[in-house]
Amino acid sequence: MISSIKRAFATACKRASIKDFTFHDLRHTAVNNWRLQGHDYFRIMAATGHKTMTVFKRYNTVRKEELKALVGEKI
Repeated sequence: MISSIKRAFATACKRASIKDFTFHDLRHTAVNNWRLQGHDYFRIMAATGHKTMTVFKRYNTVRKEELKALVGEKI
C-alpha cells in the first residue's frame, strides 16, 4: 500500500512538472497554511501530531514578507 501511494505521488509530481518535492513537504505546507489562516499552534500541533514546540518549529516557516508586514515595512 505504501509503495502504491509513493508511486502515485511520484507520478503526480512528474505530470505536474514538480521537481525536488517530497510527500513529507506537504506537512510543511499544511502547517504554514494553517498558521497563515490564523489557527493557533496548539490546534495545528494536535492535527499534525507534533508533541513538542521544538519539533513544530522545524515545520513552521515564517517568510520575510510576513516579518516585514508585521513591522509595517513595505515589501
